[in-house]
Amino acid sequence: MQHIKHIHHAMLPLPDGTKLAYRAWLPSNADEHPVPAILEFLPYRKNDGTIVRDEITMAQTAKRGYACIRVDLRGCGESEGHTTDEYTKQELQDGFDIIAWLAKQPWCSGSVGMVGISWGGFNSLQVAALNPPALKAIITQCSTDDRYATDVHYMGGCLLNDNLDWASFFWAYAQGRAPDATLVGEGWKEQWLDRLNKMPFLAKPWLTEQVRNDYWKHGSICENYSDIKIPVYAMSGWADNYRDTVFRLLENLVDVPRKGLVGPWAHKYPNIAYPNPKMDYVEESVRWWDRWLKGIKNGIDDEPELTYYMQDSVRPQTDYDERAGLWISEPSWPSPQTEKKTFYPANGQLMDTPQPTALAQQVCSPQTVGLNGGRLCVGIRLAMEQPADQRADDAGSLCFDTLPLEDDLAIAGQVMANLAIRSDTPTANLAVRVCDVHPDGAVTRISVGVLNLTHRDSHEFVEPLTPGELYRVKVPITHVAYNVPAGHRLRISVSTACWPLIWPSPDQATITLESALSSIEVPHRTQLVTEIEPPILNTPVAIDGETLRPTNSERVVHHDYKTGLVTLETHDDFGRQYYNSCESVIDMTMSQWQTIHPDDPLTAESKLVFDLTMGREGWWTGLKGLYHMRCDHGHFYITSTWEAFHDGERIFSKEFEETIKRTGV
Repeated sequence: MQHIKHIHHAMLPLPDGTKLAYRAWLPSNADEHPVPAILEFLPYRKNDGTIVRDEITMAQTAKRGYACIRVDLRGCGESEGHTTDEYTKQELQDGFDIIAWLAKQPWCSGSVGMVGISWGGFNSLQVAALNPPALKAIITQCSTDDRYATDVHYMGGCLLNDNLDWASFFWAYAQGRAPDATLVGEGWKEQWLDRLNKMPFLAKPWLTEQVRNDYWKHGSICENYSDIKIPVYAMSGWADNYRDTVFRLLENLVDVPRKGLVGPWAHKYPNIAYPNPKMDYVEESVRWWDRWLKGIKNGIDDEPELTYYMQDSVRPQTDYDERAGLWISEPSWPSPQTEKKTFYPANGQLMDTPQPTALAQQVCSPQTVGLNGGRLCVGIRLAMEQPADQRADDAGSLCFDTLPLEDDLAIAGQVMANLAIRSDTPTANLAVRVCDVHPDGAVTRISVGVLNLTHRDSHEFVEPLTPGELYRVKVPITHVAYNVPAGHRLRISVSTACWPLIWPSPDQATITLESALSSIEVPHRTQLVTEIEPPILNTPVAIDGETLRPTNSERVVHHDYKTGLVTLETHDDFGRQYYNSCESVIDMTMSQWQTIHPDDPLTAESKLVFDLTMGREGWWTGLKGLYHMRCDHGHFYITSTWEAFHDGERIFSKEFEETIKRTGV
């Protein structure tokens, strides 16, 4: 291990004169013995936003002989300029230019890697596609190759409720916060007010662009996978929304070295993620960097292409400390050791053979089906985000069960629902859940897929349904690895609602499922043997600071028997933390109310409020925000209020009121 030096705050210049704030950890002797640089480029405030994971992961990586650099995007943290949207051309050009700057530093060997999770995972792929000469490899985690298909905005052509959630959370977490007065100096307040006045209301473009057009194609490297010409290591977790990306990258990055890893984790770095077992991310990542940034032939490129965690059957819980299971390695993906088993729905059962006489069945789900589904992306909030027992949601769905299994069924990959359907309305959504039915009747959700039926043929060119016409549609289920044991039953549940995961279609549709023409394809691993296991980490994570108020969360459903309205009420108290290295207190709470009537999709409503305090003695800043969204048959309506405070005095306020036409959802 090498001794390291820490640069808490410095500025790097871009070609247009803008300066970006960065934090760095690097070997103390790097000026005499240059080392490769590893870049993470984010909006999430290097001084206090990603402080916990940075101080753990980057410091440890630097001790292994790397310069780890955390740079804030334009207009975020202490960086100059303004942020205008996610993954803009300017952001990607800045990433390109930062890599060129890093490669020229006296402490850098000239080789650069790029790493990130979520936003940083996205832009590491996108910057790699620009081919900066010094960029030699990337590690992308919990990211996407397709911004429309896999993100917090849309899924299967359905509008995700997380679209509004993210607009609110991003403004409170990154976009709206003040630059640190200690680091910026006297001009901090003017810089903050300038940002606040010029900040875009991102909820508007994200909701306006309802189909997969050029807005979403930009930054989606699936448009041309061959643009990436360097080694890629893709990681994710089964509790994360972005796990499909790992499999698509392995299938499509055919011209470069590639590797995939999926654990049981939520949306976090594997060394701080949950459920357990955690992975020693530093050890695993350094093996990758040693091979591609230092040229050390350590054999990592000869290992199996994919390693994933096969989860054992578990009773439904809203959170898990640990998931039992075992690690499976695949020499390539799709796997030669994974077979497809086809089931056929018929009269409430899943049969092994086609059922040409199976009866057609109808479903018109209450709009509240999905309330027990947990959140889209576990790890963004605090707790109770995993799916609860599915029996209540199954009551409003068409359910098809196998007989009790005679042998274990180890699902590994993407279940595909091939459904023949008719609708009585021109718009409709479908949700398909794959579930594990325990012998006592408890139901654990394994995975879920959704489809906006007006997007049945294309997410770019949508067409309404013709009532009564027969359509054959495919509903892909999010990839998963889960072993359904003998004695349990596999269940497929089909519904026309999945609230609050997706916003309802404008019509209360009744769908007729032509069972005789439908099938379910289930990929399963024929043998369960651990060949390679990633390094496991048992060291608890500790912050360098003090908890002044612990985190807490509440998640409660209210049913108003007078109006019939059902509301999911969520309160997330992110606690009050003091961090030593930035000498700052961060205090944030967020509450949300998501309301709908079981019989009326047009009663859908979402409201979020948040309250942030940040600072120290002599310098306190704050943000308050309100977001509200509702709809009618033809439009969405969003209102919002932003407020900013300095030492308890309101110094900024702004209101938004937007009417957005429904054009694809």
